[in-house]
Amino acid sequence: MSSAAPAGHHAGEEPPPPSTTRSTMSTCTMGTVEGHHRFAIRGYSRLRALLAAGEYVRSAAFTVGGYDWAVVFYPRGATHADRDHAAVYVQLLTDRAAAAATFDLRFVRADSGRPLSVHPPLAAPRTFSTVLRSSSAAMYGVKVEAIQALQANYVRRDRLTIDCAVRVVGKPRVSAAAPLTAADVPPPDLAAHLGRLLDLKSHADVTFDVRGVQFAAHRVVLAMRSAVFAAELFGPMRNNAVGAIKVGDMQPAVFKVLLGFIYTDTLAAMDDLDADEDDRRELARHLLVAADRYDMGRLKLICADMLARSLTAQTVASTLALADRHGCRGLREACVEFVIAMGMNDEVVISRHPDQLNCISLFKYFFYQIGSLLKIH
Repeated sequence: MSSAAPAGHHAGEEPPPPSTTRSTMSTCTMGTVEGHHRFAIRGYSRLRALLAAGEYVRSAAFTVGGYDWAVVFYPRGATHADRDHAAVYVQLLTDRAAAAATFDLRFVRADSGRPLSVHPPLAAPRTFSTVLRSSSAAMYGVKVEAIQALQANYVRRDRLTIDCAVRVVGKPRVSAAAPLTAADVPPPDLAAHLGRLLDLKSHADVTFDVRGVQFAAHRVVLAMRSAVFAAELFGPMRNNAVGAIKVGDMQPAVFKVLLGFIYTDTLAAMDDLDADEDDRRELARHLLVAADRYDMGRLKLICADMLARSLTAQTVASTLALADRHGCRGLREACVEFVIAMGMNDEVVISRHPDQLNCISLFKYFFYQIGSLLKIH
C-alpha cells in the first residue's frame, strides 16, 4: 500500500525553491542633438530684386539628429500680404519623417558681427513632419523686421548672414535592467540620542535617590521601557512624593547601569566602570535582581547569560540559588550542567559553601532529573 505524496507538490517533484526578492531598475532618458548652420547670402540686393513675394532661396542641406534640414529665406515675405517683411524658416527635408525639434534663427548684425535672435525662445519643441506631402508641418519660421530695417541692421557689403541652431529631441532610450543600488543609509542612532538625553539631563522630570546619589531621568522613557516604572510613575498607585524618589535595596552603580540600559538598550555604562572580572560578575548578579524587580526581561536574560558564562566552582551554588529565586530557568540549567561537568556533588558544594544550604534541595532535584535521563543515579 503506497503512501500519499505530501500536500503541496507531487511525488517525485523537487520542492519549490525558497522565495527571494531581487530589486532592479532601468532608466529612460530623452537626449537632444544640436547642430548649427550658417547661411551667407551674397548679392542680397540682386536677390531681392529678382524674387517676388512667396519666393525663397534655400540653404544647402545639413544634418542634425539623423535628419536633413535647411534654412529657407523669403526676401519679400512668405505671402503677398507680408511683402514688406522678410521671413526666415527652418525646413525638414528628410522624406516621410517626423522629428521634434526646437530652433533658433539669428541674423548677424552688420555693425558688431554678433548674431541676434529674430524671435522669442520656443517654449516647447515643434513637430516637423513630411509624412504627408501636402502638410505645412515640414517648415516653421518667423516674419522678421521690415525690409528697410533688415537692410539697415543686418546687410553689409550687400551680404546677409543667417545663423541657425537646431536641437532635435532624440527618441526615448531605456537602459537595461540593473541591480537597484541600496541607499547609503547611516546606521540607526536613536540609542545614541537617548543616551545623550540621559547624560545631559535635558528636560528631566523625575529624580531618584539611591543611597544618597541622585539620578535625573524622564518619566515617559522609563514608563515606555518598564511596566513597573509605568505603574510607579503614572498608575493609580504612583509615587506623588515631592522631591526625589528613594530607591532602596540597590547600589548606585547598579541603578546607573540600569538607567543606561533603559535609554540605550546596551550595557555601555558597565564598560565605563573600572571593574575586574569578579566585580563585573557581582554587578551582573545585582543587575539581574534589578531587571527582575522592574520587569525588564531582555536585561534579565543578558545578565543570566553573563553569569552562566562566568561560572566557577566557588560561585555555582550561589548562582543557582539566585536563578531559582528570580525564575531564570536557563541559568539554573547552566549551573546543573556545570556541576556535572566538574564532577561535583552535594557534599562538595556543602563543604565549600556551608552558608548556602538552601541550594542543596535544588541540587538533589536536578541531579535526580538529569540522572534519570542519563541513567547514572
